[in-house]
Amino acid sequence: MNVEVSVFIDQKKFRKGDWVRISQAIGDTNPKAIGTIGFITDVNIEDEEASVMFLKHGSGKSIKRLEWMYLEELSIVPPTLEEEDLHALIDMALDTNDKEWFQELTDMLPKELVGW
Repeated sequence: MNVEVSVFIDQKKFRKGDWVRISQAIGDTNPKAIGTIGFITDVNIEDEEASVMFLKHGSGKSIKRLEWMYLEELSIVPPTLEEEDLHALIDMALDTNDKEWFQELTDMLPKELVGW
C-alpha cells in the first residue's frame, strides 16, 4: 500500500516530489547553501525533516547531493515554465486545435518572440 505522507509547517504543505529551496540556515546548514534547489525524496513526520535531492546550488552551479533538512529551513518552489516548455505546449495546443489554450500559452511568451 502506497500512502502519501505530507507535513504542514507554517501553513506550507511538504510532500514527496515537491520542489523546494533552502530559505534559511538552521543548525549545521551552511548559510552559503541558501537558495539551493532540489526535490523532496522522503518526509519524516515525527522529526519534521525531509530528505532532499539537491540539483542546483544557490550559486547556480549544478550539483547532485542528498541531504536531510529541517522543514523550517525549506520553502516550496512555485512551478515555472521555461521557454522551451512553452513551445512544446504550444505545439500540443496546435495539434489538438485548442485555440483558447494556444492563445493563453502565446500570451506567456516573452514579448520579443511574439509578432514580427
